[in-house]
Amino acid sequence: MKYFNESEFTNFKKMDKKLLAMLDHVRELYGHPIKITSSYRSPEHPIEAAKKQPGEHAYGAAVDILSDSGRKTFRLVKAAIEAGFTRIGISRKKGFIHLGIGYPDAPEKTIWTY
Repeated sequence: MKYFNESEFTNFKKMDKKLLAMLDHVRELYGHPIKITSSYRSPEHPIEAAKKQPGEHAYGAAVDILSDSGRKTFRLVKAAIEAGFTRIGISRKKGFIHLGIGYPDAPEKTIWTY
């Protein structure tokens, strides 16, 4: 990875290589540092365990990144779409953007808010 190091991810070895390459591309397009606030979560993690089926984080197929303003959110989402992300969640209340590449039975193209 060009813009990130392993220590920025929880259990880096479980992270999907395609996601990591796409994340580097987002950083390149965005032009500024990106802070990862969540990456891999085991299926037993309280957030994942509360779901009917563990989500993208449990597959190493998603990250949440810090976004603390509308302008940053717009620029990050624009870069994410240009980099090929088709699963994007936006949490203005908690100040993060979820970028994912999917998991079994996940909708392929979707944007949601928290």
